[in-house]
Amino acid sequence: MEIKHICVIGAGISGLVTTKTFIEEGYDVTVFEKQKGLGGVWEKSRSYPGLTTQNTGDTYSFSDYPMPASYPEWPTAEDMQNYLNSYADNFGVLERIRFQTEVTNVSRKTGEQPGWIVTIRVNEKEEKHEFDFVLVCNGIFSTPKLPSLPGREEFAASGGRVLHSTEFNDASIIEGKRVVVVGFGKSACDIATVAANTARESTLIFRQPLWKIPRFFLGLVNLKYILLTRFSEAWFPWRQMGRLESLLHTLGKPLVWAFWRTNETLLRLQFGLDSCGMLPEQPMNQVNCQITIAHPDFFKYVHSGKIQAIKTSIAKFIPGGVELANGQQLQADIVIFGTGFRQELPFLEEEYRRQVVDEDGNFSLYRYLIHPNIPQMGFVGYNSSLYSQLTSEVSAWWLLEYVKGNLLLPLPSAMYEEMAANMDWMKTQYHRVVAKATCIFSFSLRYTEQLMEDMGANNQLGVWKGISQIMMPVDSSLYNKLRQELKSQRLTNVNDSPTNESNHSELEVGG
Repeated sequence: MEIKHICVIGAGISGLVTTKTFIEEGYDVTVFEKQKGLGGVWEKSRSYPGLTTQNTGDTYSFSDYPMPASYPEWPTAEDMQNYLNSYADNFGVLERIRFQTEVTNVSRKTGEQPGWIVTIRVNEKEEKHEFDFVLVCNGIFSTPKLPSLPGREEFAASGGRVLHSTEFNDASIIEGKRVVVVGFGKSACDIATVAANTARESTLIFRQPLWKIPRFFLGLVNLKYILLTRFSEAWFPWRQMGRLESLLHTLGKPLVWAFWRTNETLLRLQFGLDSCGMLPEQPMNQVNCQITIAHPDFFKYVHSGKIQAIKTSIAKFIPGGVELANGQQLQADIVIFGTGFRQELPFLEEEYRRQVVDEDGNFSLYRYLIHPNIPQMGFVGYNSSLYSQLTSEVSAWWLLEYVKGNLLLPLPSAMYEEMAANMDWMKTQYHRVVAKATCIFSFSLRYTEQLMEDMGANNQLGVWKGISQIMMPVDSSLYNKLRQELKSQRLTNVNDSPTNESNHSELEVGG
């Protein structure tokens, strides 16, 4: 069937670039976004004071739309909001978005024109719309996760407030207050640092310390030269490594071991992890998607006592504070949970949701983009990486080729085998599934290369040409150049065809 009308769920980074990609190819796209503004995690009402990107701006921009040179090296949440709004306006995406519109149900429509019925709620009214194809871009950071702890009502009755990090939007509410922050991810440690400068007291409660990376290693070398290169990624194993990488992770295992222990030693020294009791238990190379960038002042404040850090958990709320699992009681006016998000698809028809999400809550998708048994649906953003804007952009290109019929996919049985092998590898490599199997932190660039190969890239069109590109931070503009070459190549193939139609003799996906 011919696909014309496309629904995009969510107007975050993934939804914006996906919409732009399909608009450019002439599709009729409608975007449903439940928030007042676009941006997803960067949307104004969800951003906490002091929030910045983890990447430098030049490694966090779309391939054909660089961030303004006037932005700081680590753009603020406001910078990101301006950048994404400018991107959406420039490419005609803004006019396609229906804001404050929540998708409540997506169910299959059968018959002569199969597709999807998308039910939305807007202004307390329900509407139903039909689409040929649905692109799910609601993100893995859309539903805040708050632990259910006893005593919350009594705490609130005594004047206490409980917030998730996405609800902490104004630093003035903590002025002169005793603040307890829960968690050890980026948001928790950032907010504890903000509280140390603004509140009366700042206390961080965490179960386990996690590895954090400084913006500048040893105060000198920008993290993008250490973390955001193809060279640095090679030190992580992957299921489908090339010959040199396989050699590195077999015969070269002692070298790999030394590489990671050296990095850990540098971080122990730079942050003083041993003396402040924040040395992680797991080796760096086994913590996929749990490495975050440290706020420049975080460890300094922990050492000075401006942030009181306690390794435990909250057992319950009490009037005027909290009681910890170790029996200690803390006075608190505001408790802020930086405890992450639930990853779910509440709107998807149950029959299909059970196929995408297993009983443990893990997502199983081929190439993190489609499910073999769910027709006319794709997922963008279920591949959380160090370069989410790039992986989402290349994902959108891949799905466009999929919709147009330019990808020769393997049989469903082969896709299922690939999906199962990927899940098993994650469990073996990391001893568990991290981020519900949506995290590709340790193979982000390999993954984008895989998608490009699926679309027909060959060695002559490869992104990584020479030692300089392997050692330097990823340049997203190279991917745009590569895509233009691929489009030109495909157009040439079409024009050269005897019937002037594409014969779709692309590289087989899966391999």
